[in-house]
Amino acid sequence: MEWEKVLANAVQDGRIRELHLRKIPRLKTCANWREVEPIGWIDYKMRFAHYKGGIVKLNSKIYFVTEQTLNALSEFISIKFKTTLAVIKD
Repeated sequence: MEWEKVLANAVQDGRIRELHLRKIPRLKTCANWREVEPIGWIDYKMRFAHYKGGIVKLNSKIYFVTEQTLNALSEFISIKFKTTLAVIKD
């Protein structure tokens, strides 16, 4: 519950902390992808993970959607990310 409150405000001024990025759940399936609001694009490599995809908002919660999922959805809907988010190291 506490992490949900922290993650709801994780993206501020086009930046997100690395710790918050690791805690954001991945959105794999959704009943209606047209309700998804794009927040920003992420292309960030950590020591053991590479985050390449988008941060989106759905039902006032934020999620990470991988580039592969976005490419698979591209023939059905168009999700445009206007900003690239900077990741702040902890």
